[in-house]
Amino acid sequence: MKLRVSFLGAKGGIGKTTIALHTAFYLSRKFRVLYIDKDLLSLGSLIMGFNGAGLYKAVMENLGKEEYEYKVRDNFVILKMFSNPLDEKTFNYVLKNKAEQLIKAYVDVVSKNYDVILVDYGLVSSLRDPLFFNEYEMFINNFKEYEMTAIGISDAIIENIYAALDYFNRLMNEISVKPLAFIINMVPQESRERITQIVNELKKRVNIEVFLVPFKDEYVQYKNLDKSTDFEDIFKFIEFKLLRE
Repeated sequence: MKLRVSFLGAKGGIGKTTIALHTAFYLSRKFRVLYIDKDLLSLGSLIMGFNGAGLYKAVMENLGKEEYEYKVRDNFVILKMFSNPLDEKTFNYVLKNKAEQLIKAYVDVVSKNYDVILVDYGLVSSLRDPLFFNEYEMFINNFKEYEMTAIGISDAIIENIYAALDYFNRLMNEISVKPLAFIINMVPQESRERITQIVNELKKRVNIEVFLVPFKDEYVQYKNLDKSTDFEDIFKFIEFKLLRE
């Protein structure tokens, strides 16, 4: 089984990139992982020390793949899509004038037999927005062997949890992708009992796994990305999907 897992959330600052990077480090111990950075601010790439031009700008300016493909370590590679910050003129120019070169460069990176592809969307209002849909369309047209799925993420503010779940379901319906899991992130110890009750309610109304992740300063500061044990249940859940025939 090969998976493409998108990380989505209705707000910024709720840990989408943190969780996606933790997941990439863990899974790369056993599997070949490609992390597609579709965040308009390219936060995941920056955290990993990569400040390349991004795929669209590299194609427009005829730059090498070192400007958008970055090896973090064995079995963990980043594909950075956008420049920093996003230059929409570059994006529109490439789609209009260099679409063939774009597809060729994209396929060259993605076609390296990755077991799992993790997609960090950043903050989006619609997956049908050309900024985000273009990459998705290139993927589904060239890599039909992957099961398409996604993980929704919310912070631990109660009203935000329900809003984030509705947002996540709407995005899944837009592109007919099957939801994999929903994560309530940054849960303070004093709120854990109440949030656990909400999780039990959610599990009755949605047919996906729901996970809790505690609040820790090190996660906010992007520390110990390859050492945390708080995400183990999530990692093993995805790993089980990968190992399933």
